[in-house]
Amino acid sequence: MRRIKALLIVCLGILALTGVTAGLCTFHGTASIPALLAVSQHSEPAPGMFLVAQRGLHDHYFGRTVILLLQHGASGSQGLIINRKFKLQLSDVVKDIDKEEARKHALSFGGPLGTHRVFMLMRHGDATGQTHEIASDIHFSAHRDVLDHMLEHKTPDSELRLFLGHSSWSAGQLAGELMRGSWHLAEGDSEAIFDAASNGLWKQLIETLEPDGIEVKRVEEPHFKVEPVPHPPVELRFVSSNR
Repeated sequence: MRRIKALLIVCLGILALTGVTAGLCTFHGTASIPALLAVSQHSEPAPGMFLVAQRGLHDHYFGRTVILLLQHGASGSQGLIINRKFKLQLSDVVKDIDKEEARKHALSFGGPLGTHRVFMLMRHGDATGQTHEIASDIHFSAHRDVLDHMLEHKTPDSELRLFLGHSSWSAGQLAGELMRGSWHLAEGDSEAIFDAASNGLWKQLIETLEPDGIEVKRVEEPHFKVEPVPHPPVELRFVSSNR
């Protein structure tokens, strides 16, 4: 597990470590993904929605990310980053598992918390009753029984996503970040989540939500004061009431 944590640090560019090949850290996949609809920034976040990092969000963990919201309420919010796949297989991190099937499933970075655990997104629930429906065709679980069930039934990557770690916000924290303009809200979509090229999702969404253009440096408000336009005096004409 220490090796996995070190690998995550390398992939995020936080700390330069030696002895790990660059190939393991490559995020890949850029094929076309269906267009998604933006949600009004005045809308309340809800499970199944996407948080799309704004261009100006410069953060080691969350810059240029798309996050699927799993939970949102008065106690806080939880989600998974869905566009950071590693060239790292399930067989590399989980012991006592069907290695042949586990090698078929790549891992993604779900967030900076709980990176010692595997979290799952599935298109369908399973017979174990240990999955939670997030939205249509999107189910979540972190139970080993569910993972074993999925591997036993040879569930393909197109129906199963595996993540190391998750993302979390305390009560009111996400609302504050939305007010500061750190995130766009967009409708979630299972096709985008389970697409083999989900790593290209942020770039495609941001071109619609925040089209690239010519940026200007921030200037003080007084520079934007509009000088009043002088108007000629208005001649008042009174009408006699003795018509």
